[in-house]
Amino acid sequence: MKNGAVIKAIVMTVLAAIVVLGLYMVFTRSKKVGPEESYDMSVVDEITTTDLEKNYPASARKVVDLYAKTMQVLYKEQYSDKQEDTMIAVIQGLMDEELLAGNSSFVQSIKNEVKERREGDYSISAYVVQSKEPKEVSVNGRKMCNVDCLINLRYASNGTTANYYQFIMRREKETGNWKILGWVIKDENDD
Repeated sequence: MKNGAVIKAIVMTVLAAIVVLGLYMVFTRSKKVGPEESYDMSVVDEITTTDLEKNYPASARKVVDLYAKTMQVLYKEQYSDKQEDTMIAVIQGLMDEELLAGNSSFVQSIKNEVKERREGDYSISAYVVQSKEPKEVSVNGRKMCNVDCLINLRYASNGTTANYYQFIMRREKETGNWKILGWVIKDENDD
């Protein structure tokens, strides 16, 4: 009977030690934050990590929103040449094939525009994409629509100019994605 009592005492002591050690570890262990957990994604990173193949904007309005956001970042934020190329590639991915075919220097045109705006201390202080879904029409068998966007362009400390853009959008046949076919600056009195 002594052997049984001794074994029970040893087992109980070991279990108690495990419980005490477990509680000690829970209360004294400091949570270590890995570098991936402490990294705050910048607006530049948000754009440069955009994968249009996997996560294309779901509506014509969201395409215009991504375009305006990317231009806002290009005008204002600090980034490397590689990040600039990646952001311009995102913009290029939003454009209709016909627009790109008609503008062989599209990438260079965007780079030049951004360079001029940055040197002139311009920035897009805010933009607003229309809140209602656009009316779709069929033109030559292709779905099209217009999306309005108000872009506030700020010049240094000289104030802000509101520019009303109307983006002409066309749905791709193959993917069903909305692409930017072009845009016009609207008079604010236009309907």
